[in-house]
Amino acid sequence: MELRQLTSERERRIFGERMEEARAKKGARYRETRRSAIGKIHLEYGLLYGLFEHDNGLPEEMMSGLLMHDLASFPQSFPQPDLSHLPPRSVLEGGELWSFAKGAGLLAQHGALILAGLMQIRALLVYPTIKPADQTVVYARSNFVKAGDPIVWPYCELTDGGKLWVQPMVLEGEALANVVEAVFGRGFTTNDSIRRIRFENPFPLKPTLSRPAIPIEQHLATVASAGFHGHEVNGNAQA
Repeated sequence: MELRQLTSERERRIFGERMEEARAKKGARYRETRRSAIGKIHLEYGLLYGLFEHDNGLPEEMMSGLLMHDLASFPQSFPQPDLSHLPPRSVLEGGELWSFAKGAGLLAQHGALILAGLMQIRALLVYPTIKPADQTVVYARSNFVKAGDPIVWPYCELTDGGKLWVQPMVLEGEALANVVEAVFGRGFTTNDSIRRIRFENPFPLKPTLSRPAIPIEQHLATVASAGFHGHEVNGNAQA
């Protein structure tokens, strides 16, 4: 497996298109509000990583992807929880987790934990949805803890106009150190200034793309007809 940072304008565009396609295929029930620009900001300025089954796979062959940023790059998406006791550079907010293959989201998270260890991150912050669908369980399995009460997410709404609720969750301190130690123990290699992380699949699931890679532009009509676009709240991976 290879978790690779995507940096070029073309790679970022393909990441966004595949994310949109993954949402449409899974029947997502929420969308970014008309006033929100947070999805665009994250896609343009965040750290984008794609998971590939084979080394040097084409951007169109991403099985899953995720987006992160440290708080020295730009602020956390919501002022809660208060993480001001930590240096902004050491706090990493993760989100936009999507997947085309069962198990690929879990593998992308595994790679992200390796990356957090290499970057000497002291806290990981996520905002998984809790209503209408609870996506917190997959993070709790990695020892993330709830950081305060659920909040109404100001940047997204349900497709029927209803409110979307998220649960802030944090992994820090000894719990983070233990998780990083565990993923490091399973082995990995890096190169290109940690822009590429390669590791063997440590899980029973063997995700693979269910279809051959084809130009992503061919799917845009399908995505557009699904009526869903923009920012996705953290934690909607198919583990």
